Amino acid sequence: MTGRDSDKPTQGNPSGMTENEIVTTNSSSTQGMPQTGKNECSIKKMGLFLRRRHGLVLAVITAILFSFQSLFAAILTMTLDPFQVGFLQGPIFMICCLLLVLYAGVRPPGEYKHYLWLLGSGLSQAGNTCIIPLALSVLPVGDGVTISYTALIQVGFFSWIILKEPVRLFDLVFAFVAFLGVFFMARPLFIFGSNGESSGNYVTFHGVLYAIAGSTTIALFTVFSRKISSLGINSYFCMLFNVTMAIVISGIVILSIKKWRWLTLNEWLFAVLLGAVYAGSYATIFYALKVETATLVTVINTSEIVLAFLWQVLLLHQPPFWTSCVGAILILAACIGITLAKRQPPRSNPTEHSDTGEQ
Repeated sequence: MTGRDSDKPTQGNPSGMTENEIVTTNSSSTQGMPQTGKNECSIKKMGLFLRRRHGLVLAVITAILFSFQSLFAAILTMTLDPFQVGFLQGPIFMICCLLLVLYAGVRPPGEYKHYLWLLGSGLSQAGNTCIIPLALSVLPVGDGVTISYTALIQVGFFSWIILKEPVRLFDLVFAFVAFLGVFFMARPLFIFGSNGESSGNYVTFHGVLYAIAGSTTIALFTVFSRKISSLGINSYFCMLFNVTMAIVISGIVILSIKKWRWLTLNEWLFAVLLGAVYAGSYATIFYALKVETATLVTVINTSEIVLAFLWQVLLLHQPPFWTSCVGAILILAACIGITLAKRQPPRSNPTEHSDTGEQ
């Protein structure tokens, strides 16, 4: 269109204004839009995004809660026995699960073989409840959390052994990368020299073994949970069974070694916070997995590693070694890599169709 044509009145325009005048008028009206109107528009867009992808928000909240769970557990192990700390994180979650089971009217499974898989799941959960606080009592919280994420690598091998799923080449490659990361975090003295014990932030070999054992229990728990899900056992009942076993076993251990003691007011505060974030993290990840793919939720949850190191520096005033940072990067890369390699197709989200008007 030439400049002369743009000065002509447009067809179907009853006002007789030229096209240039219309553009100028629209531009002026847009510039004159009140700032509150623009803010309301941005808020509406943000609200629409959150409704469509609220699973992402839940996954982020889960990572934050998990990192605080590790932080509170590490703080409590400074004054309490690790087995007592493991016991204290369960009661609030058990009460929540019991209320859900009663509200939903869930009935226990009727087949004997279902309880065998539940027993494996419950023992794995109990092992995790006891061993992870033990690892955090002798490791910096960032190192302990990072090594525990090698569970994502171990899941493939236990799935091969228990569920007869094939092991692929990328499983071995990412397992080697994760093992290399653990090697850096362990800082063998014959290679790296001093372990930094004089600085108050050190890594012990048995602490690394505790963390690896804890990650193994997490991997076993994941494999058993997948099998339980395929059997159609109610999720609420499964969570109640697992947390009850964890409380009973950790309680028996702490009483048998005679390390139980009454808590101070400050310890009670952290114990309540630990139980609250423990229950909250399971609730958020449970609902996140209902609306988002497991791949996306798992990748976002690995941000717990970064948060754990952040709390370690800001709140516990323990700067990490450079070897811990290198090891964390390697393990984080291996976890994200193996998760993406096993990614699943995205689920259809009914809220997206309702928001966009699609049928």
